[in-house]
Amino acid sequence: MTMEPPSFRYVHVGLEAAGRVAVVKYNRPKTGNSLHPQLLSDMLSALKWADAQPDIRVIVQTGEGRFFCTGMELVDTEAPLSFGTGHEFHTLNKILITTEKIIIAAVNGPAAGYGVSSLALFDLVYSVPNAYFFTPFVKWGMTTEGASSFTFARLMGHQKAAALCLAGETISAEEAERLNLVTKILPNDNNDFLANVLQIACRIANSPPGALKTTKKLMKQPVLQDLLDANDRECAIIQKERFGSEEYVEAIRQFKVEQEHKRQSKSKL
Repeated sequence: MTMEPPSFRYVHVGLEAAGRVAVVKYNRPKTGNSLHPQLLSDMLSALKWADAQPDIRVIVQTGEGRFFCTGMELVDTEAPLSFGTGHEFHTLNKILITTEKIIIAAVNGPAAGYGVSSLALFDLVYSVPNAYFFTPFVKWGMTTEGASSFTFARLMGHQKAAALCLAGETISAEEAERLNLVTKILPNDNNDFLANVLQIACRIANSPPGALKTTKKLMKQPVLQDLLDANDRECAIIQKERFGSEEYVEAIRQFKVEQEHKRQSKSKL
């Protein structure tokens, strides 16, 4: 019997399809669901809980509000993230890589940084038509994350991956679908996008569980170690070299200056 879903500050967990589908939602909409340390901790705890429930067969991850996830928190930096091996960010990626559940991303709006890099770890990714995607790793003095140094090139080829990771280009939902980052764009005519995704999730959850588990395992096995290794490499380099570097500190300082100028300009209107 599936337990009652736990409660968290920045993540909401719900159950559908008689407890066979878990909906795990980023719930910090005022910041575009940015990856605040508490949100990261909540998401890790939520996914661990869902992964441990034998009745749950499908996990749907989505966002509250206009955005899916806008990546690392850049304003509230008083409690910085830790990217080291075994820490929460590294472990979150590891769960997405190793879970035997079917994991679906329901991209309800624009996504940036980790909101994009993590998508390639999901089995299925559905997007609203007006979503857009970008990964400003270099702009912030950082580097690839979520095993995207491996997954992006594998999905879309080196040059298209470089357009995202090196050039920081923004792509539309249509291009993301062409590049295999998005499985399918679903309509959102009456704010029914999540309902459309849940229809798919429920249909999958009603499949024979043994067949789901075995088929996913066979599909994932050829790249499983590559994904784990990429996550290890990225997190080690971010923790030791990129996060807190002079380039990162200067980029964040400039970002905060720009945000303050925007705030002052709005207050004068």
